[in-house]
Amino acid sequence: MSPRYYISTTILIGVLTFAISYWQKKQTGKEIFAVFLKVVTAIGVIVGGVFATVWLLAYLGIAQSGFFL
Repeated sequence: MSPRYYISTTILIGVLTFAISYWQKKQTGKEIFAVFLKVVTAIGVIVGGVFATVWLLAYLGIAQSGFFL
């Protein structure tokens, strides 16, 4: 993958972490880290769900293998 995807994902996670932390009035590093872990977990679940759906569609023959890429 291109480095721009890693950079944009890192920026997205950082912005979401600090926006949610500010919105929920989290101030300590421990609280912000907990929000960070929740954001990373949520993004991982979303991406994993998309890839699982893509794999299932390819496995069932509904879509061609690699159509998501």
